Amino acid sequence: MSYEKFNWKQTLSGRWERATDEIEHFYFSLAKLYEGSGRMFFAMTGHVILKANPIPDLPIDEAERRLDAALREGWLALRFDHPTIASQVFLNGGATSSTKVYQSPQNSDDLDAWVRGTLVSVSESTTGEEWANSDPPAPLVPKLFVLRPANSELRRDLVLRSPHEILDGIGTLQTLNNLIRHVANAYEKGPGAELTPKLGSEIKNLSPPYRVAANVPVELTPSQQQRIQEINAQKAAASKGSESVPILTIPYKVGETRPGRHQRVNLWLSEEQTSALVASCKLLGVTVTHAFHAAIAMAVRDLQKPPVTGSLVGQYVNYILRNERTSCFEPYSSAAHPVTVYHSVSGQALVIDMDLSVAEKAGTREPSTVAAEFADILRQIRDFYHNVRDDVEHYAFAPSYWAASTPSLPSDRSIPPVPPPKTTPTASISSMGKIDTVIQSTQGKIEVYDPWVTGEELGNGYGAFLGTFRGRLCLSAAYNDAWHNKEETLEFLCRCKDIVFTSLDI
Repeated sequence: MSYEKFNWKQTLSGRWERATDEIEHFYFSLAKLYEGSGRMFFAMTGHVILKANPIPDLPIDEAERRLDAALREGWLALRFDHPTIASQVFLNGGATSSTKVYQSPQNSDDLDAWVRGTLVSVSESTTGEEWANSDPPAPLVPKLFVLRPANSELRRDLVLRSPHEILDGIGTLQTLNNLIRHVANAYEKGPGAELTPKLGSEIKNLSPPYRVAANVPVELTPSQQQRIQEINAQKAAASKGSESVPILTIPYKVGETRPGRHQRVNLWLSEEQTSALVASCKLLGVTVTHAFHAAIAMAVRDLQKPPVTGSLVGQYVNYILRNERTSCFEPYSSAAHPVTVYHSVSGQALVIDMDLSVAEKAGTREPSTVAAEFADILRQIRDFYHNVRDDVEHYAFAPSYWAASTPSLPSDRSIPPVPPPKTTPTASISSMGKIDTVIQSTQGKIEVYDPWVTGEELGNGYGAFLGTFRGRLCLSAAYNDAWHNKEETLEFLCRCKDIVFTSLDI
């Protein structure tokens, strides 16, 4: 393998290209695999609410116009700070690799065309959260949708939509924060502060793939290759389960074979509940993510039908995602390069043995019994997370882990049949952590509320998300309405919260 192919090269006037790495190609291939559904698997949705403070002596209607102008200036500035936001991935011949392409604007008309096509004002007087659940389009290049809810002066809800091979979760939040900084500056300064970028100056800011950003070795040693083979074998075996020890699955509505609408529901904790939860976790030497992942495993078990005969043990099988920006070198470890895919998946599968005999007793068990089981599972999950964290070779193995999971596409580049729903859907979790460390709650005269991220869920499982902002934790879940509904998904989140709070005696 040569890293030369990962360097941005000008192929035509203003056209720059480089090869995608394994992480980018995984997400691009997965979207291609489901292209026949008319939807984009794992398309990113980033959401944030902006509330601008009035400008002294400036009428509200003029302040409204200034805010909209500031959004345009901010989006334009973002193009020059992070030009990869205007890139797109294309499949190569043979359908086993792909290329990321960026077209530099050649004149002001090119820039105006990009802004008109990617900064989209939504006419409905609805909230960003409601609109995000209305099956919005998944664009082939990132677009920022701007909503103005009814009766809400100086408020704008922003929904950033992007293919996952362009942006990941933490990167989406970083991108929104950088955008808000530009918006706040332009809103406060007003007319005359328009950006006058130098065309072509943005090329130096094009982002490399993870392999380059983290300086991943070009070739792994024979012993490292052997270890990866063993890890991949463990994951493959865990995903199959066995007749004696079945894999725990999320019940779903049978019959539909194609995905419907991606949906998101959320459950907020109060500041007091959040503070108590964080304190309890610190005392135990675990994170809030560890606690909710343990609860998810128990909540999935509680959805099982108790076996009449056979094994009384089932397995919760899953994985973890990890932000790899700390593995990258400057400036790629910072928010200077947010429009990237710099994260990893655990190599080995997380496998937790669960007692099936108590499934029917969910909600009626003694708190002490629930707490004892929770403590054991929490320890296993904490140890698994720490093993991934402490593995000094993990950053180098990450591309190989993604490659092992990348689906094959038809060599003739035709649209493949949409895969059927999984026979063993489960519930995963992705944690954004303390979002205040990524997105500032106040920038100049702009107040920020309710930032969140999801990946488009086209499968029949649950994708849970955690994030804390302004002192409150939000537990949310993405699901597809072909197989689940809002009520059952919210009930699942409430069950997870109850398990954590009961077990920690909060």
